[in-house]
Amino acid sequence: MALSNVPPFMKAKVAALLLAYVMPTGGVLKRFAASRDDLNVTQLKASGVAAVSPVLAKDVASSLGVNWNSGELTLNAVLSVRFPGRCRIDLSSPDSTKTISVAVSAGKKHFEGAELAPLGVALEQACAILALKSGEDGSTREALLKHLGSLKVETKYVSLARLDGAVSSTAVSYLIGNKTEGEPQLWVSKDRFLPTRLRFNEGTTAWDVRFSDYTSQATGEVWPRVLEISKGNEPQLRVMVLSADNKADLSQVKF
Repeated sequence: MALSNVPPFMKAKVAALLLAYVMPTGGVLKRFAASRDDLNVTQLKASGVAAVSPVLAKDVASSLGVNWNSGELTLNAVLSVRFPGRCRIDLSSPDSTKTISVAVSAGKKHFEGAELAPLGVALEQACAILALKSGEDGSTREALLKHLGSLKVETKYVSLARLDGAVSSTAVSYLIGNKTEGEPQLWVSKDRFLPTRLRFNEGTTAWDVRFSDYTSQATGEVWPRVLEISKGNEPQLRVMVLSADNKADLSQVKF
């Protein structure tokens, strides 16, 4: 029977079944890894802004030597990425010559200027799951599994989930890990197999990293337009990319 002849109620049932299908973790990570290996870029330099939440703004402003009275503190942000596994973010203000920087290379993180923990956590995790690229079959997927294991994500569990406030079908993600609130989890978009959320714990501290908008002309699927991090339920900061160049000279960047 041609699809055009299928009754509307049957089409709805077929659509619901397709939406409800849960791919095994191995398949999800295989598609995720393929999306990284298929990238035709080896580096990225992006410019944008960082919005530091009020809970951190006073200390960050003091470290940079700038004024802050209330609300979010807006700073300039520069992101540099070299595949595989090297990333850096520099935060600055036009009102200061000081910078706050964090770099990740081969899984090791170091700060320059003030040590802004949420920025370090966000970049470390984004670099670990986005700045992956390997020509060897299965290597990227194994690297993902190893990293998830280090965060104690229970990869034997997988289910479907939807981000808070999201209503479109494209907002549905595979939730890898125990879906109980507070458990380590990786969320991967069901339509594009790109990370949308990572939750994990460091001691008694719960971190929630979110990755939003891979449709930006600036970064496409290489990097999300918005990277944000919360500590528990309290937002810490978000970095928004406004422009990017995948042919920029990174020879002077200290990863």
